[in-house]
Amino acid sequence: MNKSYKERFERILEEYLNAYPVKLSPVWDAVVYAVTAGGKRVRPTLAYMGAKIAGGDCEKADKVALGVEFIHNYSLIHDDLPCMDNDDLRRGRPTVHKAFGEGTAVLAGDALLNMAFECVSGEGKAAKYIAVQSGMRGMVGGQCLDLANSSNAGVEGESRLDEINSLKTSALFKASLAGGAIAGGADDKLVTALEEYADCLGKVFQIVDDILDAQSSAEVLGKSVGQDVKNGKVTYVSLLGLDKAKEKAKAINEAGKAALAGISGAEELLTLADSLLSRVK
Repeated sequence: MNKSYKERFERILEEYLNAYPVKLSPVWDAVVYAVTAGGKRVRPTLAYMGAKIAGGDCEKADKVALGVEFIHNYSLIHDDLPCMDNDDLRRGRPTVHKAFGEGTAVLAGDALLNMAFECVSGEGKAAKYIAVQSGMRGMVGGQCLDLANSSNAGVEGESRLDEINSLKTSALFKASLAGGAIAGGADDKLVTALEEYADCLGKVFQIVDDILDAQSSAEVLGKSVGQDVKNGKVTYVSLLGLDKAKEKAKAINEAGKAALAGISGAEELLTLADSLLSRVK
């Protein structure tokens, strides 16, 4: 991924956190702990790429980049809670509820969600789009379906898994990429193409996650492995096997890149798709 986007985001994030007017401990400490723990910053990168491909500059996507990353981190905090996936490790450190307690973790997630919309509240159409993609029609809806995801899914397991991950993972990729593009002045045709690409990108990202969960280690990934299997959830690997899961990821990746055919300035997005397909953590 283009390092300049990540470097810009880290600078904007630091400035935002330093200037935030209310810092009540321990919730603020948990917020900072969560959002400054590193990570790939895929979603802010997508926001900047979206603005750029729409003909705008990075500055137009700064608030979108902050917003989607705050939403992403709130979702991770809540996803790790004992009532959800019950994870103890995230980005090589104890999860927020392990470090600060469950009550503080819930409030830190709530704070981050609201901080996200403090950031994007002036972004008009982009703000509404991000809200839709991160809510019941998107990420939260995917989480809802994922709670019912179990090894008893039966013959509809693969299509159900596709639906879960299109909502749970791809929706926030759409919010990032298309949201950044909308902020940058994109027309409807471009937004539609970016949505299709982002939907594929999110599905590939999740399949690769499942593959790494089966093949890698907590030391490499910085998070617990085998949690889905432990919790009785269906994954692409448990459903299809490693080889077929890898084939599926490659096929979806090609479909995502094909969605950008004829789109000027799509080279960065094509490179990003291949890099996320081949990632090792």
